Amino acid sequence: MKGKGLLQATVFILSFILTYLLHAYLIGCNPFFKNCALFKPYVFLLSFTLLVVIVFLILAQVKKLKDQLGFIYLATLVLKLLLFVVVFQNYFFGDIAETEINKGHFLIPVFLGLGCEVFFLSQLLKRME
Repeated sequence: MKGKGLLQATVFILSFILTYLLHAYLIGCNPFFKNCALFKPYVFLLSFTLLVVIVFLILAQVKKLKDQLGFIYLATLVLKLLLFVVVFQNYFFGDIAETEINKGHFLIPVFLGLGCEVFFLSQLLKRME
């Protein structure tokens, strides 16, 4: 189970990197420099997604929590979205005028992370049955 989790984590990392490079290229931002406005959201969401994968691999080993993993994930999802808005509040609510990209572009890494997490959790729950 650890090997499969490691493989999935590697696939998630590669999917985030490739999506970031393609996304930054399509909006005309230089993807190889950290000053691109998309870099920090992608890094934040990739880190949080990997943290979720690791935590749920550990929680799956606890017998008492096996039936509660779905509910725990919902709480984790709310926490992730709240932290994302708090950390990047200047992009959404502040005085920073992002002329480089639209605010809607920040949703792409959010949905990518959500898709990766849901896929991982569904695979984990299938293996546990």
